[in-house]
Amino acid sequence: MIRIAAECANTLGEAAAWDAREGRLLWLDLVEPALFGYAPATKAASRLALDAPTPLGPVIPTGRPGTLLLAHPAGLSLLDARTGGLTPFVAPEQGRAGLLYNDGKVDRWGRLWIGTSDAAEAEPRGVLWCLAPGAAPVMADAGFVVSNGPAFSPDGRTLYFSDSIGRRILAYDIAPDSPKPTGRRVFASFAMDEGLPDGLAVDAEGGVWVAHWDGWRITRFSPEGERLRVILLPVPRVTSLAFGDPGLATLYVTTARLDLSPVMLAAAPLSGHLFAIDAGVEGLEDRPFPLD
Repeated sequence: MIRIAAECANTLGEAAAWDAREGRLLWLDLVEPALFGYAPATKAASRLALDAPTPLGPVIPTGRPGTLLLAHPAGLSLLDARTGGLTPFVAPEQGRAGLLYNDGKVDRWGRLWIGTSDAAEAEPRGVLWCLAPGAAPVMADAGFVVSNGPAFSPDGRTLYFSDSIGRRILAYDIAPDSPKPTGRRVFASFAMDEGLPDGLAVDAEGGVWVAHWDGWRITRFSPEGERLRVILLPVPRVTSLAFGDPGLATLYVTTARLDLSPVMLAAAPLSGHLFAIDAGVEGLEDRPFPLD
């Protein structure tokens, strides 16, 4: 069953993340900068306007109550989730012009993997970074126009990453003692009519779920890359995914209405809302980034 969890009409809803400490889903509008929250226990939604440069990147729960990591064009900052205050934290790209932080997740060992993208979406200048607590950022891979994903297998040893403009999901082998992934391979490829692979989530069975930008759907793949299930949505621009709720059996889906024509908006008036899907399988809990 597909239902609307929050009627938020985001211009560019993105970066869904389940905050287990708070028992709520977090997500962002990347271009109308705001932090959103949805508490399933009360069905209450919240919005905190952010005074930050746009477009935003991901928002990442941390091990510190009331503090999140927020990416924006200048780098990553600590975000006070009560006031919206920002404190600079780290800038892997060191201000390299024309690059944006686009998506990131924390692996089973507490490292943040975050990708950057070419702001013009034309040149393969994007980088996949690995940031371990207390360590300098390490370049893990490079050569992407638009970075998306990432997500991790249940044992933590496979990293999935969306090379969106390349219309493919890559898989890598990762290990707890090295920030350098190995064994890069194509996990899945996408036809023109399937849209672009965007955000990813992995369930407890190892199934890989992908949001399709301009594809009106999400798809679940087996760990071997076989298409297992397609769920059609009433909106074209599907952006990110996160499992949440007690038992992690609900798949939350962010969407966008960015640059949709009046004709398209009339055909897809629910664009930009937050959706919830009974996935039929348990998810994996998002790991917080340890600050202390």
